Amino acid sequence: MRCFKRFLLLFLLFSSMGCGDVLYLSRLGWHQSYITFHSIPVEELVRDEEAGPLTKEKLRFVQEVKRYGEERFGLRKTKNYSKFFEVKGPVLHVITACEKDRLHPYIWKFPIVGQVTYKSFFTADEAVEEKDLLDRKGYDTFLQQAAAYSTLGWLKDPIFSSILEWNEGTLANLILHEMAHATVYFRDRTDFNEQLATFIGNQGAIDFLTERHGPESKEVREAIDHQEDDLLFSGWTDQACQQLSAYYGREISKEEKLKGREALFRSIQENFQKMKGQFKTEAYRNADKMGLNNAVLLAYRRYFYRLDKFEALYQTLGRDLRRVVEYFKMIKASDNQMALSSFLE
Repeated sequence: MRCFKRFLLLFLLFSSMGCGDVLYLSRLGWHQSYITFHSIPVEELVRDEEAGPLTKEKLRFVQEVKRYGEERFGLRKTKNYSKFFEVKGPVLHVITACEKDRLHPYIWKFPIVGQVTYKSFFTADEAVEEKDLLDRKGYDTFLQQAAAYSTLGWLKDPIFSSILEWNEGTLANLILHEMAHATVYFRDRTDFNEQLATFIGNQGAIDFLTERHGPESKEVREAIDHQEDDLLFSGWTDQACQQLSAYYGREISKEEKLKGREALFRSIQENFQKMKGQFKTEAYRNADKMGLNNAVLLAYRRYFYRLDKFEALYQTLGRDLRRVVEYFKMIKASDNQMALSSFLE
């Protein structure tokens, strides 16, 4: 019955798409099948005498974070992270595109997930091919790499070997971020989904590490610094996007907008350089060295836009992350678009 349901899902998915989209999804499916087939059960690896002690420690740590997220925050119980996959380099290559004369992202449309503001590839060549195509069409583009992803609970997401090199705070943050996607996902709301997961990952990591190491520990201080840097960076991206939106809204020709925006990009980077000393971690220290365009700013904003609203909700709900998760679960279950729109205002 399970196999039949998966076959039916794939049939419905492919039958509603064009040839190019079918090819894209079939490639994703092939790579995902390869990962699934070659993943090793975590329990087997933990028992393996040849596996290093640090690897085993990090694998157990991921399991601990997962249990904590399920039991304390009410995140969805899945069989994710029960397997391990050896990987070299980034897991995904992610392309974002945007019109050059307004902050209007390029939208990809897929069944089930709906409208999405980015497109992911397992190989760099395919991602570069997509980027070149969008460049030729006249869009701003930005190519990033990702160390993990969520299949939204449809498949068993593995632990990728590359993330085991990270410190406890970063690793806990990532696991809780991806668990949030598998718990609450709003169709056609890509950016909101990422922002919610960012907040849950940040605050969840702080709560977890506080219980594990104590509130005055180095691990907790680093996690708090990371969250504060995200909030600071969020403010910078908000201001930058507001400046650009105001500029693009002027009644001048497209040619004038494209010519004049470069000076505005330089001003935005200069503003960032003035605030660099306020960052407490290394996460954003080199952000000003990256060339700016509309796609770069929208890719940043996708994760960090108005994080202060989530922080305000967290405070209103008694600094209880489980209640935050339940709040959005309720909105999702009731399909209350008015409540969601009200939060986004």
